[in-house]
Amino acid sequence: MPADGRVRGEPADLGQPYDAVSRAFHWLVVALVLAQITIALVLPTVLPKSAEDSITAWHLGTGSTILLVMLLRLGWRLSHPMPPAPTDLPAALRILARGTHWAFYVVLILLPLLGWMAANAYGATPRLLGLLPLPRLLAPDQATAETIGGVHKATATLLFVLIVLHVSGALYHALVRRDGVIRRMLPG
Repeated sequence: MPADGRVRGEPADLGQPYDAVSRAFHWLVVALVLAQITIALVLPTVLPKSAEDSITAWHLGTGSTILLVMLLRLGWRLSHPMPPAPTDLPAALRILARGTHWAFYVVLILLPLLGWMAANAYGATPRLLGLLPLPRLLAPDQATAETIGGVHKATATLLFVLIVLHVSGALYHALVRRDGVIRRMLPG
């Protein structure tokens, strides 16, 4: 008998797959976050100092795009509940998975909002999708900019922790449990 209590040869309960729109939102956000990590952490180390304004513009444009996509994704999620988790997953892991899921929503909405406010406080104007100027949330103020910028960086660190936790969970399902749960979110 397998460790999860199933009779040998009986398929694991994978739970229902996510709908196509939820999967598309998931992978679009993954791509945008990877782009944002590249823009924020890699480009400043490989491009000359003269490219700093361009890097900042890309960072702000990508952040505003993440905010828009996450708000749309949240709207979709609230109107289309998540499919049930596999029934053979321990309760603690189901709670951890759900908590991580909702923490991603909070962080991936809060992070661009903090960036928008910090940019305004630094005197910059982020552009939605890199094109349309966003309204000013705060007046320029260096002290406020630095404070909000610090919170923005701390929230980005929390995002990295969530990413590690999420990827670890996916690898646990794929390599340890070998239960196929990862297929619930794969495209196609």
